[in-house]
Amino acid sequence: MKLLEHYDILFQSLKETNNEIKITVQDLSEMLSCTYRNAKIILRKLEEQNWIEWKPGKGRGNLSSIKLLKDVDHLVVDEAKSMLTPTSIDAGISLLKKYGVKESVQREFVDWVFHTYLGKQLGPEGGNKLSRLHFPSYRPLPVLDPAKVNRRSENHIMRHIFSTLVTYDQENDEFLPHLAHHWEHNEDYTKWTFYLQKAVLFHHGKEMTAEDVRYSFIRHRENRSAYEWILDGLEDIQVKHRYTIQFVFADTCPSFLHVASSLGGSILPEDIPVTSELPVGTGPYKVSDNTEDKLVLTVFSDYFLRRPFLDEITLYFFPQLYDNAADLQSVSNYEDMNFYHYPYQGRKVQEFKMYTMLDKGSKLLTLNLHKGILAENAYVREAIFHFLSPEKLIEELGGSRFKTASRILKKFEEKNQERSVLAGKKALAASGYKGETLTLISYVGAGNEADAKWIQKVLRNKGIELELKFYTYTELHKRELHKEADLLLGEQIGDESDVYTYLSAFRGNHSLLKHHLPKAVNDEDLLSLENKILKQNGHIHLYRLNQFAFYHHDVKGVSFNALGWIDFTKLWYEA
Repeated sequence: MKLLEHYDILFQSLKETNNEIKITVQDLSEMLSCTYRNAKIILRKLEEQNWIEWKPGKGRGNLSSIKLLKDVDHLVVDEAKSMLTPTSIDAGISLLKKYGVKESVQREFVDWVFHTYLGKQLGPEGGNKLSRLHFPSYRPLPVLDPAKVNRRSENHIMRHIFSTLVTYDQENDEFLPHLAHHWEHNEDYTKWTFYLQKAVLFHHGKEMTAEDVRYSFIRHRENRSAYEWILDGLEDIQVKHRYTIQFVFADTCPSFLHVASSLGGSILPEDIPVTSELPVGTGPYKVSDNTEDKLVLTVFSDYFLRRPFLDEITLYFFPQLYDNAADLQSVSNYEDMNFYHYPYQGRKVQEFKMYTMLDKGSKLLTLNLHKGILAENAYVREAIFHFLSPEKLIEELGGSRFKTASRILKKFEEKNQERSVLAGKKALAASGYKGETLTLISYVGAGNEADAKWIQKVLRNKGIELELKFYTYTELHKRELHKEADLLLGEQIGDESDVYTYLSAFRGNHSLLKHHLPKAVNDEDLLSLENKILKQNGHIHLYRLNQFAFYHHDVKGVSFNALGWIDFTKLWYEA
């Protein structure tokens, strides 16, 4: 047993530092589960380290005394720092978790590791140009299967694991070849034919064929897939050849390329079972490890396009350190800093560069137009709209909540929607509302808890009572939300393709909007549908995030995608 472990036992047992405690060697030997002789040896070593003061009792009946001089958490941190290497920080992080180090001390360690220690390894003085990227994140990502999840962080990681038939070029508003080198459609867009690139390998070594493409789309019809909707109107998928596949629709489908380039169009191998934690695709990176503590992406050397510059990307998960502003308000020399992609308080490091972007998506509150009090009473919906001020929400909760939103896409916003507490009170009075409790449901994380509690407090002060329910993301989408929830709160994700952003918002299986749309929704233009629902106060956009990235000056190729994440395939270190 290491000396640190012995000291930790004493620290946890005596629970005091810098105070003399009367005790016998025999008592200490029992605490340490060792012999009397070994206890004396341990005490001597602890004294040599200047971790304790020990005063032996003199004379019969006189007790000895011990004084603990060190906080065990800081000793653990010192030991953890000594275990770090430029290529691995796992041992140090595991040590902190093993000893259950206080969250405030963990934050200091995380801040030092990712902003100081690893920064020096990348700088000229480090003499070691790494092809690895290590950074902290706020929650594990155990589900990396497009059929099961449609969420910002997972989507970003899955983009690096899987490939699609085509990709969308936002800058030029065009589709580019990817797994398919060519495609064509008939005159009325009911038949789409794709010709596949040959010799494309999956991560496990099998060549991708048309059978894999067929399997990857058909599987969305099973187990309530997040992308089942992309098969609406699809009559058949025909394998014409090993490298040729055709999609046949009952009605015209001119937007199929937008769907095919989404994560729902990710191609998986049909010869092995899908594993959510360790999925297999044809993308530039493969998952080599995925646990509650970390996710490791390793470059796929047989990738069919240009090899990425980084060999390895590791995300370390610290859910207990997320959104910690309240704990650090009293700490001096701390400024706002994000947890690389979610709000985090940490020491501002001058040598790090900062890159920001307004999020394309938004935080969204939907009101049930399908069933229940809100579906039947337009006045209550109107009152809720007027009572909730996104400006005040942003001001009071802060973090990376940055700019008010009123439409799915910012480009279609005309002006701030006018709100009036007086108008809200009049609407509520006219509604006949008798204090019935409404249910607001959301999923854990992404600031939803804080947003929901703020909404609950504001509406309660105005006479509308809310019950809050939170589920994990997976649990949420197993529920009958159109029946259970009067209001739904979560993120409306933006995509590079505006068309796909609207398609997924109003038709996507994991879209909050879809659960609360009226029972009869016409196949009208989606912009017109958005206007119609907004006029009915069917959904309320709250805010857009200001996305941050902090990085060392040697890191190049930094740019955000529509999900507010950095594209790992473009990063490189300056020589």
